[in-house]
Amino acid sequence: MISRGWERVYATYRNGANWYAILFVFAIAGCVPDRGSRGRVERPVADSIILRSEKGPVDLQVRLWPKEPRLSDLVELEIEVGAEAQVVVMPPAFGDAVGDFLVRDYSERTPRRGAETSKPNRRHFYYQLEPVFTGVHLIRSIAIEFIDNRENSEQKGESVWIESEPIEVKITSELGGQVPSLSNLEPMVSPVALRDSTAWWWLAGVLLIVTACAVSFLRSRTKVKASYVYQPTPEEIAHTQLASLLAEDLPSQGMFKDFYLRLTGIVRNYIEGMTSLRAPEQTTEEFLREMGEKAVFSKEQSKGLKEFLEAADMVKYAAQRPDASQVDSSIHRAKEFIDMKPLVPDTNATGRGT
Repeated sequence: MISRGWERVYATYRNGANWYAILFVFAIAGCVPDRGSRGRVERPVADSIILRSEKGPVDLQVRLWPKEPRLSDLVELEIEVGAEAQVVVMPPAFGDAVGDFLVRDYSERTPRRGAETSKPNRRHFYYQLEPVFTGVHLIRSIAIEFIDNRENSEQKGESVWIESEPIEVKITSELGGQVPSLSNLEPMVSPVALRDSTAWWWLAGVLLIVTACAVSFLRSRTKVKASYVYQPTPEEIAHTQLASLLAEDLPSQGMFKDFYLRLTGIVRNYIEGMTSLRAPEQTTEEFLREMGEKAVFSKEQSKGLKEFLEAADMVKYAAQRPDASQVDSSIHRAKEFIDMKPLVPDTNATGRGT
């Protein structure tokens, strides 16, 4: 029994070249420190299309990456708007498509660190686009609406637009003009006998794996604080945006529609960050229907949210002018929704911070 046991161990050892190679790959992969994917990935400027424009107190930068995508690629579009204080910037009015591209993802992100301080009111919009055919895709001029409320402005209280230049993007195919054919495959190579491994090489491989793991672990311990990039939670983002909105005091200026557009947008973006609901992209009716089907919130929460959105729609689309008590009630409702937790949070939702 003992001799048979040792024979099996030795046979496993002699034929262990394949799984030894697999073990080595997994060990090295596990030793590499995880730098995380939650921080922004800086795209190379050389592979990006960047357009800039400026109008009065507002500057606009449009960045598209990659500039020569393939049909299988997802294209990233970033719109960064900077404005002086007391200038209200509206989000882009895109629907399900941007030019010839389909919109697969949308979010408003916190401004980049080191942004221009002379224009502190900055907004950063992110889109993930999908090409639908090969050839030239056209993105027409991207227009951003803003309202200049500065005291010395000649257009105080009026809607003004800043636009970018149109963008043409050439979409190519991985195959190009080639048609795949099985006749182009190379013939199968002849079998190659495996060499017998020795105890010395086996021991050297194990020592190499252990050494690589130890060195990588020590390096990760010294760099873990420097490599960590804090990402704000959906609640923190919503509270920051709400505080900025309230500081502008739009209702006192009679800008009720603009105020309610941004107030409901903050609540919708927060709900999208906490659940799988695509709240910013849906109408109120579509959003309430999906919310009821998925039972994301309790009945009381759903009822309050329905009343909040429908009251806001009356201001946005029916030109209703709320009084001060109605505005205060809407602000109180928005704060309650930001602080409440859904019954069914989605841990895979984009922008998750908890």
